[in-house]
Parts: sequence; structure tokens; C-alpha cells
Amino acid sequence: MRTKRGSIDDLLEGIEKAKAENKYNIVRDLEMLHAQYTKTSKRDYLALLRALLEKYSTQLDGDIDAALRKRCLAGDTEAIRLLDERRKAAADGGSEVQIIDDIK
Repeated sequence: MRTKRGSIDDLLEGIEKAKAENKYNIVRDLEMLHAQYTKTSKRDYLALLRALLEKYSTQLDGDIDAALRKRCLAGDTEAIRLLDERRKAAADGGSEVQIIDDIK
């Protein structure tokens, strides 16, 4: 019999496996999140959400960098500047997101 913890661990493992294999299906991932919303604790749900955020942000960053490198090779000075700024931000930990729970 599968436990809730085992089920969450299996889902997290599946997300990591899909990320490693470059399998991106946002609709399927959103359906999985929707299905798990009432079945998991807040902590486990946030772990799933964090794993999906990492999965998609990694892919998106790679696509953006590839497009910028292509433009840089073509001699686009604006693309060179943007790529340099992105690399500096990544080195400084610029990919961190601050979550604000309540707005006054």
C-alpha cells in the first residue's frame, strides 16, 4: 500500500526524471498539481511546486541563453549586453525569488 509520503516522493522523483530527460508538458504537470492539491499537506504541495518551478525555469533559462548566444554570434551588441547581464545576475544569485505572503 502506498503512503502519502511515498506518493509525494514518487511524484518528486518523476519530476526530476522528466527534467533530466527534457520532457516538458506543462498541461500534464498542472493537472498533476491540481489533482494533488486536496490530497497532500501544504508542505508537500509546496515541495511539488518548487520542483516544477526549478524544472521549467532551468529549461526557459537555457532557451533564452541559446537564443542570445545565436544573436551574439551574429554581432548584435544588445544581445551581448543582455547575455553579460544575465550571467552576472546568475553569478550573484539573481535567480532567487522573494515571496511576499501578505500585501498591506
